[in-house]
Amino acid sequence: MLLSRPWHSTCPTMPIRTTNKNDQPRRVLARVAPEDFVGRADALQQLSALSTVGANRRGVLLLAAPTVGATELLRQAYDAMFHQRGGASPVYFAFSRSDHTTTGAARRFLHTFLWHVVAHRRADATLIDAPPALHDLLELAAPSDYEWIERLIQSYERARGGSDERGFVRLCLSAPQHAATRGSHTVVMLDDVHLATQLKGEVALGEEVAQAFTDSDEAFVLSGLRRSLLGVLQGASEVSRLNGTRKIHLERLDDAEARTLLERVARNQQVVLTDESRDLLVQQLEGNPFFITTLVQAAQNDGGSLASYLDCQRLYVDELLGGRINRRFKAVLEEIAPAAAARRTLLRLLRESESNPAGKSPAEAWRKRLELDAESLARVMAGLHVHELGTFDTTYVEVGANLVWRDYLHASYRLQVSADPRALVVADTLVEALKRAPQTMERHYRRASALQLRQLLGRFDSQRVPASLLHHDRFARMYKGVGADEVLIGLDTETDLIRLPQIVHAASCAAFHPPMQLICDEERCAVAHGFDAASYSDTSEVVWLAAELESKLEVGRALTEVWCDRLAQLAHSCGFTRTRLLLVSTEGFSAEACELLNEREAFSASHQQLELLTARVSPALSAQRLGAGRDEFEMVIPMGDDTELIAAHTVEQIARRLDFQPEAINQIKTALVEACINAAEHSLSPDRKIYQRFRVESDKLVVTVSSRGVAVSASASQNGEAIPEPGQGSQANGSAKGRRGWGLKLIRTLMDEVEFERVDDGTRLRMTKYLRK
Repeated sequence: MLLSRPWHSTCPTMPIRTTNKNDQPRRVLARVAPEDFVGRADALQQLSALSTVGANRRGVLLLAAPTVGATELLRQAYDAMFHQRGGASPVYFAFSRSDHTTTGAARRFLHTFLWHVVAHRRADATLIDAPPALHDLLELAAPSDYEWIERLIQSYERARGGSDERGFVRLCLSAPQHAATRGSHTVVMLDDVHLATQLKGEVALGEEVAQAFTDSDEAFVLSGLRRSLLGVLQGASEVSRLNGTRKIHLERLDDAEARTLLERVARNQQVVLTDESRDLLVQQLEGNPFFITTLVQAAQNDGGSLASYLDCQRLYVDELLGGRINRRFKAVLEEIAPAAAARRTLLRLLRESESNPAGKSPAEAWRKRLELDAESLARVMAGLHVHELGTFDTTYVEVGANLVWRDYLHASYRLQVSADPRALVVADTLVEALKRAPQTMERHYRRASALQLRQLLGRFDSQRVPASLLHHDRFARMYKGVGADEVLIGLDTETDLIRLPQIVHAASCAAFHPPMQLICDEERCAVAHGFDAASYSDTSEVVWLAAELESKLEVGRALTEVWCDRLAQLAHSCGFTRTRLLLVSTEGFSAEACELLNEREAFSASHQQLELLTARVSPALSAQRLGAGRDEFEMVIPMGDDTELIAAHTVEQIARRLDFQPEAINQIKTALVEACINAAEHSLSPDRKIYQRFRVESDKLVVTVSSRGVAVSASASQNGEAIPEPGQGSQANGSAKGRRGWGLKLIRTLMDEVEFERVDDGTRLRMTKYLRK
């Protein structure tokens, strides 16, 4: 018997406004304003395009790392599709453990599907806020949808009391097909599909989901944790059709995106944020949107400041030991090991594995220590693997590398296993975090300043290049003291050429030989497999081993020999038979070092040579930025290439306006030039820029010179020669450019007041010159 038709169902449905008073689209499911949703523009565009009926509306698999914002991406896509008139109706459904059973999830899916379709067809976003009961949806349905919705509800009512669980689940999941046959097209987005396996029932819900949506011609998105999603969907008779779906891989935000997210969340939460603390948090939280937003919200609750490293680390430790970050990891571990005793043993094993020099431990030891049978152990390992807290390969267990997870693991081990006093754990964790902060930033700056050897080698494709670009001694003889234009002309006229190999694979040295990561940053050492003359044969196969040596001066023979031996040992460990070595340093190599390199038939290059080589195999871009104020003048110049002369010219014009005498103007200019040189030569700057501020007062001119980046210390010199701290002055580098080493001593003789200070992330030099008429 058909349900009675409401009297108004034949009347046209009046759309309800879905915009706010500022005529901005009303947020429907999204939790973040569209303008504040950062870093997922391409993925969002791909998902939103699914609503265009008649376009290529294939299915999409959204493979997400944990806590990278997959749910918010789907919600943003839902809102974008909801406000598009004439397109398919968006449906968002997230699997949940609270459904308990497969039939419970199926029932909720059918209700959500009809509810979202009716809301979109009515253009009524308010229905999403207060979902009507299943039968009430008929009262709200558009006339063209009434009949198919009524029949679907009737079929549901007949099936839900029966014993055919599989038939009931399939009926609910077939709702998109029922709608499509009557012209109501949809885009169904299923979130947290990996949870489908945790629901009780006789049917494998993941397989049924795969079957239902691969059988349908309607667009769909299946989203879940990347290490389990495909496994959950496997087993359906038509699962092979999933191979034709698009795959979107959702990773952590890159550094630029994470900085933008931090700035916007801090602005919205009215939290004080400095450039230094922002960049520290981006590195420490590894671009994870959940950790970033959590910490900023904690700062807002605590008083609204992330102005220093100390502010950041205090809040970080609070979150790690008792906030949302703590609750997140605690919930995952409770899911993996529900029993408290087993959880403590799990923490102990994880901590021991992480402390092991190899970073892993035998899986058999885990089975014995946890006192689990093979099936239970497999569930624990699968849980660690899916949430990326560890990796299990049937033989060994390796702890996940995420820094926040490891910090949580250390603290939780001490609290729950070692039973250390909480105050001691808090204090130690905070102190360690503060000590690690400058190291984290130095590591970041070193990575940013690295030459990206792997990427360069990967561009080798049998090009012919001047031999001088790969022999430092030859390049120095031919082009020392020669202008840039003349160098380019000389390279173009060289007849002695080297043919580069065709590189087919390039990776860091640590990827082939893990102990290398203890010796150098992975960005500064690379292994590249290829073929000479593009001939794919055993005789033409070659492996290039490249390393960037850190030194402010020419590298001597001793350090060169050490690195040649290191790379030779790497080749021997990996079984490379035919190799080529390439060593690179900032200022190149001494004559004795070049003699050794020639003996070993190794290539060598300075940064200048490598830049010229890069330009011959790929284009390069550069940019600079300038700015200004009214009573204060601000300017940013790039480091190097005599750009300090631009600063000198600028300060001269400002000083002339204040009527400084010519002698005083020259003193100011000289001091500023020296300050810029020091900033350029003695810091690992992430952006290679010098920030200057000129403040004009009635009787004085105040010049501030600052640069970002951790200063290079004496310990950073790998050739054993000390490198001066910024502003200290030294003649150690005098031979390199001829005007180094003056330092603060000279500046103090030229200016009336000089203040040098270290800040969280860099140095600042403030110089004052009084006007004497």
